[in-house]
Amino acid sequence: MKLAENEEKALKELREELLVKYPIIDIRLYGSKARGEGTEDSDLDVMIEIPEYDQTMVAEIDDLIYRINLKHDVFISALVFGKDELEEGPMSEAPIYKVIQREGVSL
Repeated sequence: MKLAENEEKALKELREELLVKYPIIDIRLYGSKARGEGTEDSDLDVMIEIPEYDQTMVAEIDDLIYRINLKHDVFISALVFGKDELEEGPMSEAPIYKVIQREGVSL
């Protein structure tokens, strides 16, 4: 996995702020950057798992990501899932979730 310095800093800040403010279960980088195939223009695909999907929490996480993107000149693209969705709902069988499980790198 090859990340630019600003990308590493952005992901570190995201992880730290998420863990302090929210009951985060898992945070994973996936996609081209996780596979080491990313280019300078690739976004940082991140999956965030929370105990239960909460629209207010997701909106706050989106605001946090927006601020970090601007601060570090990166583009973090996040998918936020509730644990219940991933364990019992249709997302448990979704192709994107299977990719994240296979290639995702815990942050």
